[in-house]
Amino acid sequence: MREKHYITGLGKSLFFAKVALHVAARYAVRPGAYGWSLPAYLRFLRRALLLLLVFRHNKVVRVFNGYKFQLYLPAYPSPAFFYALENKLLRTPPSPITIVLSMTKACSYKCRHCYQHYDTGADLNEEQLIDTARRIQNLGVAMFDIEGGEPFMRYPRLLKLIQALDRRSELWVNTTGAHLQPEMLRQLKSAGLFGLMVSIHSPDPDVHDALTGVPGSFDTACNTLKLCREHNLVAAMNSMLSEEEVCNGGVERLMNLARELACDYVQLIHPKPAGIWLGRKESMQQSQEVLMHIEQTHALYNSRARHDYPSLAAQIYEERAETAGCTAGGIDRFYVNAYGEVQPCEFLNISFGNVRTEPFETIFARMRACFAIPCCDWLCCKQADTIQAAIKEHGLMQTPLPWEVTQTLVEGWDHGRPTPLYKELGIYR
Repeated sequence: MREKHYITGLGKSLFFAKVALHVAARYAVRPGAYGWSLPAYLRFLRRALLLLLVFRHNKVVRVFNGYKFQLYLPAYPSPAFFYALENKLLRTPPSPITIVLSMTKACSYKCRHCYQHYDTGADLNEEQLIDTARRIQNLGVAMFDIEGGEPFMRYPRLLKLIQALDRRSELWVNTTGAHLQPEMLRQLKSAGLFGLMVSIHSPDPDVHDALTGVPGSFDTACNTLKLCREHNLVAAMNSMLSEEEVCNGGVERLMNLARELACDYVQLIHPKPAGIWLGRKESMQQSQEVLMHIEQTHALYNSRARHDYPSLAAQIYEERAETAGCTAGGIDRFYVNAYGEVQPCEFLNISFGNVRTEPFETIFARMRACFAIPCCDWLCCKQADTIQAAIKEHGLMQTPLPWEVTQTLVEGWDHGRPTPLYKELGIYR
């Protein structure tokens, strides 16, 4: 157990006060750099405080370079933290904080829920991949979640990508642990890697192995999380539990496993009707009873009562209307698949264009025009049926929908009510 690894209770309140004073002092001594008046400075401080207070219900997690308030916000006081703060609150329009970037479709697993299952096309060549990643970083993105397929299947490509990005962004790799060798982590850490997100979709080894289609994949994932500790990398467990396990104590068993493995975070992913599950209706955690249980569990494991457990990051809680709402489409996050398709998120199987044929900036602006105002509805769940219908109507055999089809489809979409947080921040016009 690592009680001192987390900050809760009164200590957390005092820590947030310290951060607020640091931010106020940092930008007070450099007002000329932003060309702002006293009212503009005070407006920025108010927005920064409102944004940081969104994370007040989470544990503060001590990491090797500072403190994390939330999984997808870079660690304070790293350069990436302030890069995120400035580009979110001072840039017009505001920049997203996170990109999920698929660097390869290569994978040796056969996961039954894969959202890339129908994605086609060759991987971007190395030059295109690195150029796109640099353009994304220059846009203001402060956190990269680099995934596959399985990134370690194309390790030289992964290493070059990590080396091509600078300290303005916090760099993570999303992995199953397959094909990983310890020496790779030493090299990646030296190149700037921050942490690993390792997939474990059940605390039961047999259930996890059945889902991935690979015997021994549970042990592989557990050993990968142990390697994080040996190489001073931040460790997060990604998990999409079945509805049955959630209702039968699966989250609690998963958190016990994560504590044994000395994880920093457990990300509990809500099942989405995307990819191989497009059109799926059953066991998608839609009942209010299940959702309430997950929200309560999120609060419990981020409280003083579970001070020696990892921080639980449940999507149901962190993207609810009262928190950040749906952040896809470049509000806080977006996705680029291995073929170069720019998507609102990995679970929304539509594309706004491909970087092979158009500049990334052109495609991104097109997507942002569609997602101009942050709203509450999860379109990946709400619009899955319309996406599936469009695939059938156009006789398509692959995802995501190309821009020519997406353009017509999204015109009639209702994104739900505007997210109260962003309405109060006043950064979207």
